[in-house]
Amino acid sequence: MIKLLASDQVISINKKICLHFKHFHHCIEPGKVESALRSAYYPGSPPFRYGGIPKIAGAMAFFLVKAHAFVDGNKRTGALASAMFTDINGYSIRYVEKPDAFYEINNGCAAGTISKEEVIDWYDMCDS
Repeated sequence: MIKLLASDQVISINKKICLHFKHFHHCIEPGKVESALRSAYYPGSPPFRYGGIPKIAGAMAFFLVKAHAFVDGNKRTGALASAMFTDINGYSIRYVEKPDAFYEINNGCAAGTISKEEVIDWYDMCDS
């Protein structure tokens, strides 16, 4: 059975990130977090649109980063939530080709230079 993250857990991730970096935490629109997760988990039960755990994690990262639901830490929240999602489901993200690949994929997502399909494919290639 696939374990899903809930929107309150993602908001908590952002809060912890902001506290760690001593930044202001505020979720501008909680509905955007919920919408991002619903998009990644569509249709809400197996079989999911995006396939296995790594692809769902990639979709989650993409939709959370693009939702821009928080005042600060949107990329870090998308990255950490997707990594936690893979972890709680028995997977891990490995990116041995480049130490900064995880950073680059999330920045490219936010900048619009990397498509949703590219993000999903990257996560799928990096699963173990």
